[in-house]
Amino acid sequence: MLKIFRAGALVLLFTTCITECCSKLTDEELLEKAMAMEAVIEDGLAKLKIPGAVFVVSRNGKIIYVGAFGKTTTASNLPKPITKTTIFPVSSLTKNVSAILVGALIDASVISLDDKVRQYIPDFFIANEQLSTEFTIRDLISHCSGLKHFSADTLLQAGYDTDKIIRALRFMKQKPGEFRKRYGYQNIVFGIIGLVLEKATGRKYEDLIKEYIFDKMGMDYSSAIRLSAESSKLGYAKYMLLRFKHDRQRLGIWQATINLVSSVFSHQSKDVVTGHFKSGNDVTPLPEIGMFHKFPATSGISLSSQDFAKWLEMLAGEGTYRGVQIVSQKTFRILTSNMAEVKNLKDTDYTFVKSRYQREGMYYCAGFFKGTYFDNGKNGREMLFHMGGIYGAASFLAVVPTEDIAVGVVCNLGGVSVTLFSEYMVHQYLDMCFGFSKIDWVQKDIERESYYKVQQASYHASLAEGHIAPMRELSDYVGTYSSELYGDLVVTAEHGKLYLTNGIRKIHLRHLNENTFEFPCKDMMFCAFDADETATFIEDEYGNITSLYVSAIAENDTVFKKK
Repeated sequence: MLKIFRAGALVLLFTTCITECCSKLTDEELLEKAMAMEAVIEDGLAKLKIPGAVFVVSRNGKIIYVGAFGKTTTASNLPKPITKTTIFPVSSLTKNVSAILVGALIDASVISLDDKVRQYIPDFFIANEQLSTEFTIRDLISHCSGLKHFSADTLLQAGYDTDKIIRALRFMKQKPGEFRKRYGYQNIVFGIIGLVLEKATGRKYEDLIKEYIFDKMGMDYSSAIRLSAESSKLGYAKYMLLRFKHDRQRLGIWQATINLVSSVFSHQSKDVVTGHFKSGNDVTPLPEIGMFHKFPATSGISLSSQDFAKWLEMLAGEGTYRGVQIVSQKTFRILTSNMAEVKNLKDTDYTFVKSRYQREGMYYCAGFFKGTYFDNGKNGREMLFHMGGIYGAASFLAVVPTEDIAVGVVCNLGGVSVTLFSEYMVHQYLDMCFGFSKIDWVQKDIERESYYKVQQASYHASLAEGHIAPMRELSDYVGTYSSELYGDLVVTAEHGKLYLTNGIRKIHLRHLNENTFEFPCKDMMFCAFDADETATFIEDEYGNITSLYVSAIAENDTVFKKK
């Protein structure tokens, strides 16, 4: 009997020790570590020359910490300090907002994950007829199309209109056997979910977001429209005029007119951040562009820090915010189930850092990544997460269900090619919470920036190495070059210089070597990238210029044929 008692006592002691070792951090401990992050964030902003950022920590049922740092812009016209109600674009974190909206509409029996896209968009065509016929809502939001990463993004970034971008999907190449099996990150394909939801409901995407999410959660400083519309009555009036046709068809002309006038007069202007780009050591504000609101469901959401904290609180609550069901727990768990496996991550990957992200068993769900966050292979925690950033801002959020922690950071310098500050600050906080080995994450972002600069310089040098051959007569290059995917590019010679236009932007081609010319990527693309791109004219066997290859718009290795 005594042996049994002793054995039971040992089991109880062991169980108690395990429980204590694995117990969640208290609210006070989470807050203490969040406050310790303030110095780290301030240091990072200074070293990385980031104008401003927000940092938030939540758990199921409560907000732990909301922090706002820095200023809205580096422009000289009196930048404002960032506050808890200043609105930031969260770019691709929009994808999990859109996924939760899909879940809410599933719960309302409006749509189903297995509904075919053609049920709502009959002329939808992507890659081939079989794929187009089978494609479902689930496929749109899980990155499992079998297409290459970022298919058709170059058309969006180069300023082509929505119809042309959607039409371009028919020319995409699908990897055989990859449909619904492997992850290929998409913006355009994912963004089509917004069009599907509008067709399914007869409502605008931004209205659905407001009704099903923002209003229910009291997210009063959030937006699904352009920030220029949120920041002034004039901007909001322009937005309302653009959507007047939709409102007239839905409400009738008189009600739509009343709605337009009353909403403009009642609109409360909000403080918003300006996006910034970094070229070398120079940080410059970027003008707002409407590019991401061509497909708002993929990157069009903006949130204040206080609303970002509410959003994280709801995610930690598996779809419920303080007793209000945004999406049912059942549907939330379906949305966050494994859908497309993420494979072939490089050990040098600065996004999925090897010492923190498990290489096997990472998946994309519906609007979320899911994987194991660990300390060099030990003490792993399952984590839902997502990153965002491509034009002037960068963002990251993570939810660790077993620890009941949800944390996020957004900054107004970006995107991910410029800085991983947001992601790395989340890492820093999680490392502090879990007692992981120390990494100087600010320094790691400095190293990442240096690495890519060296890679770019090496690539550029390789193009010009060896014997520099002269170019031909400018007139030899002049003409119209065409592709089925992109349409026409026109090359002209003016005042001894060569120019190229896609009908949207006109760029100067600087001679690099023989028939290869270079130009700053940002001169052609609306997204700011700190790199040079090339335009190479191709000769036939007789020495005639017959085609043109432009590295910035090379979807499917497209070559433009001379007309």
